Amino acid sequence: MSQHNTFSSKFNDDSSKSVGFLFMKTYSAWHSLIKHCLKKHGITHPQFVVLATLAYLLEKENEVTQIMLSQQANIDVMTISQILENLEKKAFIERRISAKDSRAKSIKLTEKGYNVVDITVPQVEMVDEQFFSRLNTDINIFRNMLKILINS
Repeated sequence: MSQHNTFSSKFNDDSSKSVGFLFMKTYSAWHSLIKHCLKKHGITHPQFVVLATLAYLLEKENEVTQIMLSQQANIDVMTISQILENLEKKAFIERRISAKDSRAKSIKLTEKGYNVVDITVPQVEMVDEQFFSRLNTDINIFRNMLKILINS
């Protein structure tokens, strides 16, 4: 077995030059604040994303399916299914056979689900606003850069 005692990176002298490392640290700091905010309401961040996405889609559609949620939230269908199962156990959602396709499930928010969305969305938006406010007028540039990275 060989011993390897050197760390090989072009950022050895300054890790702050690594965009990926900075992005991960930034995400971690933001995500910690989001998790803390949502913990008070007994939901995880992925559960929040699904609930908020469902509420958003229900404003536009009569029926929302797992596939629609998956596409809008950019979360794979199997993960969406697991999250929905947990949300159903907490009585935040109901799943029924789709009127359009008997192989699909139609997903609705319960009153309890709408209540948690009504409470948590403004709180998460406030966390976002406070966290990213340090960017001042550069926030629009940052938002556009994120859009570029997502659409690549």
